[in-house]
Amino acid sequence: MAIYDYSSVPPPSQQPQVAQAAVETEAWTVSALQSLKISPSARVTGASLSIPLDSDGTPKLPAYKPRKEPLKRDSQKRREAVLKGKEGSRRRQRWENDRLLHVPNAQPPLPSDWEVRPTHPVHTVPYYLAPLWDAGIRHRAEEIAEEKKRSVSKRAGVEEQKGRVPQELRQKMKKSKGAKSLLQELEEEVRAFVKEFERRERERDGKEEIEMDSEDEEIVFVGRNGVMSDEQRKTVEEELEREKMIFDALEGDKGASFGRWLVHSIAAYYGLSSRSITVGNPRRREAYVGIREMKAGRRLSDVHGELPRPLWGMI
Repeated sequence: MAIYDYSSVPPPSQQPQVAQAAVETEAWTVSALQSLKISPSARVTGASLSIPLDSDGTPKLPAYKPRKEPLKRDSQKRREAVLKGKEGSRRRQRWENDRLLHVPNAQPPLPSDWEVRPTHPVHTVPYYLAPLWDAGIRHRAEEIAEEKKRSVSKRAGVEEQKGRVPQELRQKMKKSKGAKSLLQELEEEVRAFVKEFERRERERDGKEEIEMDSEDEEIVFVGRNGVMSDEQRKTVEEELEREKMIFDALEGDKGASFGRWLVHSIAAYYGLSSRSITVGNPRRREAYVGIREMKAGRRLSDVHGELPRPLWGMI
């Protein structure tokens, strides 16, 4: 860039003549051009200004901003101080005791203290005691199940005590006088079933005693396909019937539920087991009574001896 220096050119003299003004201006211009000096580089006349076009115009935030102190009335230090309490106070003593600060024998928790362990006591049973342990657990489970069954029967109004008239049965029979004949019919069937079972059991016991007295060996002939002989099949057919249907009615019959409830009450009075099932088409509800079996000893319940007084005669 060329810079022209007009300082060396004297200004034209001011003349009042208008005609000579143009000539003098032209002459001054020529003389000014002749006296011009062109310098190769420009002189620094001021500070340089650079405007980057690709830079981000957003100002940068400072790297660290000092954290503002919280209010003194609600600070973590104040909370900890309030939690600890003043020196020598009961609160400070409790705080130190909770953290075992002044206990010389205090030990930090070990890694084993963080292991996941069962909350119940674990019993290590030797191998040779396992059958006895299983028998004890089974016996305890049967006792719990029997207790639950008694509680359910008690809530339903059926007492599980032989020879005792349920209180709810007595109250319902007082309200419904016509149900006494139904109770008598059902009870007579149950008593006949128990007597027949006792008779057959006595006959079977007598036969077993006779067979034990004889010294002859019993020979059982089995066919090629494993089919038993006629005598053994007859023995299986003569197996005691330990269950009998006492009452049945249609499933939708509303009054039949009272009859089934009477069957369960009678079974509880005589110490028998009872159940209700739905069979057939159309659907029918049947109530059965049976001889109770002892699961632990695999023996039948005691049905020998005199039967209790008829239930229908005591209400």
